[in-house]
Order: sequence, then structure tokens, then C-alpha cells
Amino acid sequence: MDHSYQAWQDVLAEEFFGQQHAGHPTLFYVDDDVEQELRHGYGLEEPLARCVGRFLRLGTAEPYSALEDYRWRRRQQDKDGVPAFLPLLACSVMAASRMVNDHNHRATAYHARFSELLTGADKQLGSHHYEPVSRMWQVLASWQHSQKGARGLCTLPAPADLPSNRSMIGFAQSQALLSGADRSFLPELFRSLREHGTTWPLPGETLLAQIEIRGMERHFSKGFRNALREEEFRPFLAKLIGNYAASWDGSDELVPTGVTRAELLVRLDAGRLSWVARLRSAEQKERIELKGGVVLEQLGDTAYYEVAGLPAPSADTLTRGIRRDGDNLVLSRPSSSVLVFARDDVLGVWAGTDGFRPGEAHVVLAAPSAQRDVQRLLDKAASTGRSADTSKLAWVPQGWSLHKPVTFDDAVTLRRALQEVQGAVGLLQPPAQFKLRLEGGLKLAPSLDPHLYLRGGEPQVVLPDATEGTGTLLVDGKERLELRKAIAAGRPVPLAVLRLEPGRHTVSYAGAEIGFATADQAVVEPKVTKVCGFTVVDGQASESPSLLVEQTLPTGITGADCTGAIPQNAATVMELCHRDADEVVFAAADGRLWTLEAPEQPDWWTERLPDTPAPLRFETDFHGIGGWLLERRSGRWRGRPVNPGTPKPKSTGNPQAWARAVLNAQQASVEPTWAAYVQAAKELDR
Repeated sequence: MDHSYQAWQDVLAEEFFGQQHAGHPTLFYVDDDVEQELRHGYGLEEPLARCVGRFLRLGTAEPYSALEDYRWRRRQQDKDGVPAFLPLLACSVMAASRMVNDHNHRATAYHARFSELLTGADKQLGSHHYEPVSRMWQVLASWQHSQKGARGLCTLPAPADLPSNRSMIGFAQSQALLSGADRSFLPELFRSLREHGTTWPLPGETLLAQIEIRGMERHFSKGFRNALREEEFRPFLAKLIGNYAASWDGSDELVPTGVTRAELLVRLDAGRLSWVARLRSAEQKERIELKGGVVLEQLGDTAYYEVAGLPAPSADTLTRGIRRDGDNLVLSRPSSSVLVFARDDVLGVWAGTDGFRPGEAHVVLAAPSAQRDVQRLLDKAASTGRSADTSKLAWVPQGWSLHKPVTFDDAVTLRRALQEVQGAVGLLQPPAQFKLRLEGGLKLAPSLDPHLYLRGGEPQVVLPDATEGTGTLLVDGKERLELRKAIAAGRPVPLAVLRLEPGRHTVSYAGAEIGFATADQAVVEPKVTKVCGFTVVDGQASESPSLLVEQTLPTGITGADCTGAIPQNAATVMELCHRDADEVVFAAADGRLWTLEAPEQPDWWTERLPDTPAPLRFETDFHGIGGWLLERRSGRWRGRPVNPGTPKPKSTGNPQAWARAVLNAQQASVEPTWAAYVQAAKELDR
């Protein structure tokens, strides 16, 4: 990759995913006009499409492989940075913005537009090439969700939300639906609907119907109007505009880009409702003062703030909406007739949430105008909490109904019920899941290993929406019947019920795999406050150690020579090998193969220990790698496991040589793990 591609990557990352988007819905909108504005505004010499097209490997099965390789190299340098394929995704949005009828193509001919944009010909890149681009969109969505809103709120649809015939190109199309002019018009639309006393926020489908009834579609871009007429794509358009409605705080404009939006949430603690703010910005101040005497005080080292100076949550303040401005920050909460609480892991109490979480308990408060919709939803999908709590609790807003504890054991049923009921609960969909991941669990010493958990406190596994019901969940290579019920219901899958032994474990599903470890305890090294070592004067080290002060620390000698040290995260295992073996080899689980030679006896042994006999064995260290150590003596092979793991010989190394070595030594052991290696070798040797 040359400088021009990286320049485009940096410009797009800053323009659409910079910290100025914290707390805002982010649309990755790029058309020809936007491309020209960015090129001239940032002084980029090469047009975007030409820059990307130069790095395509046309005529091959993987035309985007160079871009994917570049993304992986960049990820090694910055794991939290924006995935480095934004220029290609921007081109895919530009192609979607060009989807109109002309003399050559129909409005639905996406791939012809995409190919024409990047190659100059409409048949160089076809639909069979596009799957890697679709995966890139999902990676981008997962990354944006992982930033917890600090780099903008994700507006990409979940794969399950897309029409089946648009399952790949729908990501790019979704970003081309609302232009900048469309988004600037939304507050005017929302206000005109709110003025008629409508329950707010309205679900997206109702918003689209109102746009058509009032003839307001003429105020929107052609891309929006085309999508509005498409029955297959209309449901996602409804969700997109509904999300904007849910984030609107009642002001004349959406919170401007570049102004951080702090969310005002309701907290339920000790029988009292109070306000708490969540600031998604990467920069956290301890104290923030806003207009009207409102003050935010940071709660510990978290993204949450105590709020002072606002009227307490009540039926009036919850339904009116609140906004307070400060220096480059807006604290706001849109009006809402339904309030959902869930347990917050950081606060340790009940706090307002954006949507229902399958398998977890909720407290639901509903204003009189929303009680019918809430009751219909609970009757259709809730496992507990269907009946309203009739006890007179002082903290419940006057006239509002209370349901607790509300749980939804089946996520599939919940999603279907939300789509059917719509109304005031239409925006409370469970959050979209784009990749296999772990959540929760009791972590041991995250500073040593972020994926180390206390045995018995293993995490839950969240399955991606795109593969729901299409794969088999394997734990350490085996399907576990205890997990089937949670998988079928679409809930997070608890691993603690498996009673796993301490050690490393893997979870795989639909081609994706993640690993974690469990232990009964973890040794955490204490932080060093004083440094002991040998002072150096005129090149001579002192004979005895002492505490090094600031002046002597830079030249002092501390610790040992660590130039050949192994990183702490690499497990080291030492094995003894026979010196008189005819052959010693190590077959790694990943397909690599080593021949181990016995080292020569060092000269200083005989100089310092003349009576010491020659050793019968030599040491071999294995750093962060597992497999089988094989020795041939007197024509017979013997083997010992070294963190053997599951054999995957196709991943690297020389699989053929590995298979020959394993098959030659197949009688080396009767352990089941060795039998798995032999079986893998036989499959390779077919």
C-alpha cells in the first residue's frame, strides 16, 4: 500500500468515526459530491475509486486480498484503531448512491455499479466476489459497538434485518439512504408529529406511514424515496429512522457533530429514582458544569456521572424530554412513555437501558398512553412479569404501571413480538450481535490475561445474529447438550454450567473460534515502588546492591539480562529428552515439525566440575506452543504430550511432512489425544 491509500483511510476515519461523533448515530454516507469535498478539503491528489482500484487483484478468486492483508498488518500495530478497509467500503457506498435507472442498468444493478466504479467495466467484479466486502461491514459494526459509542453509534443493520436478496449489499445501501440534507430535516419532521400529542418516540414504521400520509417524502433525497417504495428494504429504513427518533432530544436540530452527547439515564436504587449521565467520549472530565446550574460529577473511574440541579424523575419530566447545553457538550434525554431498567454491571444497581436483554431480569415502567402496547408485548413474549404490580410504591411515577421482574427467555419470540406490537415498545429491540464473543464472567487479574476467569465464574457466549440456528456450538471441540436450550432460544449461553477444569478452553461456532482460560487463583506481581540494583561509578559496578535513587537509576544495573526473554503471555514448558535417542522430533498442533538435536556439552562443565559425568538428557523449552514430543530409540517410537491441544495441521507449516512424521510414530502412545493427531494425519495423507 502506498501513501495515498493510507491518506484516504485516515481522512475517512477522522471524518466519520472520529471522537467528535461520540454519542451520535453515525452514517457512513459517501457519494460523488462528498468524495470531491473530502478530496479537495484534505488536499488528496488521487480520487478515491482510482486509489482503491489500483490495489485490486483482478482476474483472481480473491480480488480484495491485498486490502485484507493490509488491514491485518495495521491491526497488529493498533488493535483498537478503525479497521483499515474504509476506502473500499466508502466505494461500496458510492456505488449504492448511483443505483438509479439509466440507459445501461436498472436501479437494482448494484454489482455493475460497483465494478464500473473501481475497474471501469461493469463485469470485472461480480456478486460472487462481494462476500469479503460484506464481512468487512460486519467487522466495522463489531468494532464500532466495541467502542461503546465513543466513535459514534452504529447505524449498520444486523444481518438478520436485511432482506434475503440483499444480505450482502444491504450494508452499503443502508449507509446511502439518508443524506446530510435528510438528516437535517428530521427534527422538523419529528416536531410536527410530536405537536399532535403523539406518544414518543414513535416506531419507525409509523414514522414512514406519517411521512407518506402528510406528503413529506418530497423533502427527502431520491435515494430515501426509492427505498421508501421498496417493500423488501422498507423494514430496515423504518428501523434506521426510528433510531434517529429515539436519539432526538426535542431540539431544533440533532446534536451537532463535534458536540459530545451525554445520555441522561434514570437510576433505581434503594426505592428511589434519580438521574445519572453516561458520557461516551474517550476524554472523561471529573466535573462538568452546564447551563441552568446543572453539574455532573464523575463516579469513580467510569463513564457515569452523578447529576445535580435537575428536577427528580417524575411522570412530567420523563414524558417531556430534557436538554442542557454546556461547553461543547449536550446532556439530553428524549421524551419516552416506556422506561426499562436492567442491572448495570458498573453502577451495581438498576439503570435505564436502550433495549431488552434476553435471559435477564428487567423492571418496566409504562405511562398510561403506552400501557396497552407494553401489556401486549408481555403477553406475547415474557416468561415472568406479565401481570402489573398493583402495590402502591412511592417511587413509581403517578399514573404509570409497574412490571417486575420481567424476563424474556426466548430471544426469537421477543424479536417477533416486538415487530408485531410496534407502538411504544417498537424500539426496544435486543442489541445487534455481529460476531461470536464472550461477556460477563468473573475475571482473574485482567492485567495478566484479559481472558482469564475464575473457575466456576466462566463467561457467557453471545452468538452472532447472522448465523443464528445455522451452526453447532462446540466447547473444546465437543457439542454440549446442556447448552442446547439457551442456543435454541437465542440467549447468551452460560459456560459456568459445564464445570470446566482449570486450563485453556476454546469455543467455536459457524467457523469462528475464541479462547479463554480458567484457574482457581492467579498470582499478581506487586507494583514496584522501590528499585534495588548496583550503582555504577566510572564504569565499575558496586560490590553490593543498594536502593537506587533518581540520580543513579539511569546508569545503575538492575535485574538480569532479559534480551532473550520470552513474553509473559507465552506459556513455557520444559521437557527432558534422551541424548542417546536415534531421533527426536516435535509435532506441533498447528502443523509445524521440528527435529531436535542434542546440544554439545559446554567446556566450562569439565573446567569447573571435572568429576561430573556426562548428562543422560538435555533440556528443551517450548514457549507458547503445544504438540507431541516423539523419540525413537532402538527402532521404537515413544511420545509425550506438551500442551497438545486440538490438532489443526492445515493452518501453517508443512502439513505433508507433519503427517508423515505422525504416521511413522503412530504407535508412540495410546492416549486419546495422540489418537486425534494420528487421525488428523491420516486425513491429510488421503
